[in-house]
Amino acid sequence: MMGADQPSELPEDESSGKELSPSQLGEALSRIRTRFCTEVLEEVGVELAFPEGIKIGKKKTLGAVLGELIDLIKHYEPPIFQREQEEKIMPDSAPLVRTLPNIMKTLPENVEAPSEIPKWIEGYESLIWHGAHDNPPWRVRSQQYDEKVIVSYIRRQQELRPGKTSAEQACTLASVNNVFSLDEWRVAERIFRKYDKFEQNLMSSEEAVRKETKEKIAAVIKEEMCFKKGKDNKPELIKKEIEEALEQVSKCTRGFDLESINVENLTQRVSELLSQLYLLNRKRGDGKEKVPKVKPEIKETPTFAWNLSKLAECLHTQQEQGKEMTFMLGESGTGKTEAAEYIAAKTNRPFFWFSCGRGIEAPDLMHRYEFDTKEGTKRFLTALAEGLQTPGAIVYVNEVNALKPEVQAILHGLGDGNRSFQYEGITITAAEGVLIIIDGNPATYGAAGDIGEALLDRTRGQSMVMEYSALKKGELLQRKNKWTNAVLEQKEQEDQRLRGYACDEVLVLYPFFSIFQGLTDKEFYLLWEVVINENSSRLPELEANPYLNELVNGEESGRAQATKLLVGLRDILKIADTWRKEYEAKKGNFGRIGVSMRNTIALAQQYAKCEDVRKAYLNIFADFQKNPIEGLEIVYVALEELIVETLKTKGKNQT
Repeated sequence: MMGADQPSELPEDESSGKELSPSQLGEALSRIRTRFCTEVLEEVGVELAFPEGIKIGKKKTLGAVLGELIDLIKHYEPPIFQREQEEKIMPDSAPLVRTLPNIMKTLPENVEAPSEIPKWIEGYESLIWHGAHDNPPWRVRSQQYDEKVIVSYIRRQQELRPGKTSAEQACTLASVNNVFSLDEWRVAERIFRKYDKFEQNLMSSEEAVRKETKEKIAAVIKEEMCFKKGKDNKPELIKKEIEEALEQVSKCTRGFDLESINVENLTQRVSELLSQLYLLNRKRGDGKEKVPKVKPEIKETPTFAWNLSKLAECLHTQQEQGKEMTFMLGESGTGKTEAAEYIAAKTNRPFFWFSCGRGIEAPDLMHRYEFDTKEGTKRFLTALAEGLQTPGAIVYVNEVNALKPEVQAILHGLGDGNRSFQYEGITITAAEGVLIIIDGNPATYGAAGDIGEALLDRTRGQSMVMEYSALKKGELLQRKNKWTNAVLEQKEQEDQRLRGYACDEVLVLYPFFSIFQGLTDKEFYLLWEVVINENSSRLPELEANPYLNELVNGEESGRAQATKLLVGLRDILKIADTWRKEYEAKKGNFGRIGVSMRNTIALAQQYAKCEDVRKAYLNIFADFQKNPIEGLEIVYVALEELIVETLKTKGKNQT
């Protein structure tokens, strides 16, 4: 992908144009197979296999595929099978479970796992998160309602309840009986306390303690597995523990009703809860489930890559200083949320998104409420509060200037050295490595409010402006070098190439057209340079590519079709660019509402159907004619005039 400081050329592929004979290619692939398959098989005794469901895209090198597989392995969690669970919890002398991640760990030292560091993060590699040191286990939490005790699991103030759906909490657990009488709970509580001790012993620095604990847990789990499969009676080990606890409680608790306890029933319920708790703790992580996946439709276009580099610089400053917050300011539709989520995905950081609004009050920053028909109104932590407690997380507070000034003030502590969040006696301190991003629209944006001076002061040196995609090549360099318009004009006179149209946002749009779908970004850039920017110096390179040559020099119908679509894409972006610049300046008829990248994607999809720029625009924005937002009908009229002026046409037909 071309960088923002090199708008006129893409990096050359030194191997392009080199051809191998079938025999040469076969020999090369045989050597690779021997190195990565045969030798690994001999070394670890297990043949490597592709994970189930893996798909290899078009035109990918073997190195790229291996790189993706190794990256996938880092996040791979195999299903839990009975044999695997028994082996995992056996003493250290037990055989190694041969899962793919374990195999990869035994690769020879000279086989280096390829890693791809984006260019925009160079110099800020410390942002890449490698895991937290603090990894507390899940514990049982009991809450009394009248004469009943309801059990849930809690970790870092995050709560999980059996039988609740993923929409209500982070994950769904099987529905088991988690309601106890007061007498039953007095007995069961002692069992769960013993389990807590086991979890602590599993993290002991003494090998003998860990080994003994593993053996005890293995025996309990084996009984539970057999019981679930109908191969045995109820777990005897748990039953014995309950009988001992029952005897102890009856001796020291006044009024305890021993006859009310059904030992068999209690054994089953405690076993089921312990089984869930154990599996939760084996799968627990440090927010790894919150690390977002890279969305395939997001591309590192030159402007987006430049915005990412600025964001990485701000986050690195925050990381180094251990205080303050990063502030992203940008018009609606510039991609602020996408940038925050994308950088979290690329740096392997958990991502928590909290959206602000004018109706939010101070308590809403910390808690959200849900009504349960059995348990009444329940209180949960917000994404903001949960994210602050997750080591390495990126906590993204969206549209912070929509908050009232007195609510904004609650966030001040996050920008100070203690990095804490306080309200009504509750204090949440940011965990290790947490990075905080707040964003907002400019004050000229209709729905935006002001950001308090004290909050803004806590972002000094860590703030950035998100830009719309650049239309011209020179604009990319202008943003990086902080050129004035006068300097840009001078540079364009010195180098006419800077007046050319940047292959920027169009990289997101061209895949919607079937005629271009087989192209790589580099190939499309070359086509754009020759056809749109009329760069004849790149023509020989283009003609060396059979498919590109066919698009430019082939049959007249195909050539005309390709040229028409490219010109149409350019015109779509020219109109959008004029609109955006007037919107940012808040002048003219376009100063009321902007045009986002979501809009240009919709325009490209519409244009792919009708192949008429004017129709595409007027169809997409037809609602402006009757929209209840005052003034949009004026924008629609101005849009019609802008289209005519840009296309230099009369009437409805595009030339």
